[in-house]
Amino acid sequence: MRKLLSRQIVTEQGIVEGSLTFQGDTITAIQPESLNEAEGSEAWAILPGIIDIHTHGGGGYLTNYLANSGSIDEIRKLSRFYASRGVTSFMATVSLWSEEKMGAIMSGIADLVHHEKMPGAQILGINLEAPCFSLKKSGAGFMTPQWMPNPSRELAERFIEAGRGLLKYVTLAPELPGAQAAIETYRKAGIQVAAGHTDASSSQMKQGIEWGVRSVSHAGNAMSMIHQRDIGVLGQLMLHPEVMAELICDFIHLSPEFIQLMLQVKGSDHLCMIADASELAGLEEGVYDTQPRPVRLKPDGRVVVEGSDVLCGSSLFVIDGLRNLTSALHLPLTEAVKMSSLNAARHFQLDSRIGSLKPGKQADLIVIDKEFHVLETIVQGRTVYRQNDKIERNPAITDLKIG
Repeated sequence: MRKLLSRQIVTEQGIVEGSLTFQGDTITAIQPESLNEAEGSEAWAILPGIIDIHTHGGGGYLTNYLANSGSIDEIRKLSRFYASRGVTSFMATVSLWSEEKMGAIMSGIADLVHHEKMPGAQILGINLEAPCFSLKKSGAGFMTPQWMPNPSRELAERFIEAGRGLLKYVTLAPELPGAQAAIETYRKAGIQVAAGHTDASSSQMKQGIEWGVRSVSHAGNAMSMIHQRDIGVLGQLMLHPEVMAELICDFIHLSPEFIQLMLQVKGSDHLCMIADASELAGLEEGVYDTQPRPVRLKPDGRVVVEGSDVLCGSSLFVIDGLRNLTSALHLPLTEAVKMSSLNAARHFQLDSRIGSLKPGKQADLIVIDKEFHVLETIVQGRTVYRQNDKIERNPAITDLKIG
C-alpha cells in the first residue's frame, strides 16, 4: 500500500486536500486531511494520468515505427518517453502510408500489446488516421493520391482484420464516395469514427454524423471552416453536442481565442485535448533531415516543413496544454483535467476503469509541481517514471539534425 499527500488531488467531485492511497493497481481511498506546511509541499497536484488518443511520436520515436528503425522496440521506448510527459495511456496513431505498410504496423502493434505490458504508458488501442483523406486537406504537404483511396466496406474490413482487435479509432473524410459503408462497417465493429482531413460541406458533415461520426480530428486544422453560407465541418461540430472535438492546445495549431470559443460553445465535457505530437517532440530545436522531406523544429515548439510555414505536427504535449489552459485561459484545473483524461475515457467507454481519481478505479496518476513538470508517473499502481530518470532519445533521429 502507498499513500500520497497533496493540497490538490483532482477528482471528479472537485479538489481534495489530503491523501490518496492505492494498493496493487487500485485506488483504495481519497481522504480529506489538513496538511501542515511540509506535507505535500513537493506534490503541487495529483492528477489522473493523461490519456492521449491522437499522437504520433516523441523523443525521436514514431508509432509508424516501420518508417524509422523498423523495430517494434521503438514502441516500447515511446511508451517510456510518453510516461515522462505524464501520459499513462494512449492510442498508437498509425498515419498515412501504403495500405500494406499501415496494415503491417497495426498487426505489429497488436501483437505486441497482446503479448506484453508496456514499460511506461499503456496502449489502449490503435488510431488509424488514414488513408481516406480529402486531397485538399491532406496536410503537411502530403499530396499522394495513390495513398488516399476512397473509403469502402472492403477497405474497412481489411483494416479491421489487420488491427487484430486493437483498432479502436479511425479518421476519414465523410464527403468521399463510399464513406457511409465504411463508417457503418467501423461502427458495427465497435470502432469510433472521426471526421478529419476533410473538405466536407455542412450538409456532407451532417450526413456523416447521421451515419455515425462522433468526433472531429484536431478540430480547426485540416478541415472546412465556417462560411456565412456554408458552416462546414466546424459549424456542424458546434451544432452537435454529441460530437466530441479533439483540440491541440499548444497555442500554435489553435489560437487561445479559438479554444475559448470552443469552450464556450461545446463546454469542457465535449472537448478532448490531444498532442498530435511528431517524433521531434522533446528534441532540440533545429533542422532535421527526415523523410519524405526535411522539417524544422522552431524555438516556440512548432514543427514545419523546412522552407515553409506548413505545420506537420506538434513538438509539445498534453501536459503543456494543461499549463496553457489553466495559466493563460484561467480554466479551472478540474475542467482542464476532464479534457486531458476523463473525456477520452468516456468516449471509448473506459471511464469505469480509468480517466479520473476515484476509489475502485485503476491507479493511473501523475504528480506534478506548480510549473506542470512531471515529478512521478504511476501506471496501474506501478511507478514508471520519476523526474530525474534518464529517458533515452532515438539516436537515429537526433543524428539527422543538420542545422
